[in-house]
Amino acid sequence: MDTKFNKRELIRMIALIAVVWVAIVIGISRWQQSRPAGARAEPRLIHYPGTEQAPEQTGANLGLHKYWFRLNEPYPSKSVYYFYQNQLEPHGWRQLGTGEPKWVRVVETGSPRDLFEAVWLSPDNLFAVQLQMMSVVKQTTDGSALAREEREPGIKVFVTLQRAIAPGLMLQEQPKTPPGDDIKPPE
Repeated sequence: MDTKFNKRELIRMIALIAVVWVAIVIGISRWQQSRPAGARAEPRLIHYPGTEQAPEQTGANLGLHKYWFRLNEPYPSKSVYYFYQNQLEPHGWRQLGTGEPKWVRVVETGSPRDLFEAVWLSPDNLFAVQLQMMSVVKQTTDGSALAREEREPGIKVFVTLQRAIAPGLMLQEQPKTPPGDDIKPPE
């Protein structure tokens, strides 16, 4: 009798484990959805003023709510960022990263875009709100050697509320030492 697994048995075992795992995840998701609305810890997605009727994409099993719109303000507006900062931070949401996010130029396949991204974590680190803004730039030439940049009007804005991918690892703040305690002058 051969004690080695052959490929067919190994594939069957992996497939069985995958099916069981998917069944467990679907079962937990349905159980979470069957609980009363007040028992859910899922926060609601806050809409920027005037975008309450914007189309929303949802993925209940993933805890995902997303909407998008075009902001009719000139680049480099940060009004949407300040709105979410003022709405989330007083309720205990913390922004990932240090300092205020900045617009960054990204060039992919010759088409430049200016991108802005900010992420906030809920007080329990279970949910994240991600703000992404994009301003598309078109480079044109008028026959001379110099290229001009023309921007598409407005700024594309995408706002996503989703479950945090790694809740416990997302925002582990390092202990801070008071200024001057980390370096001692020679005596």
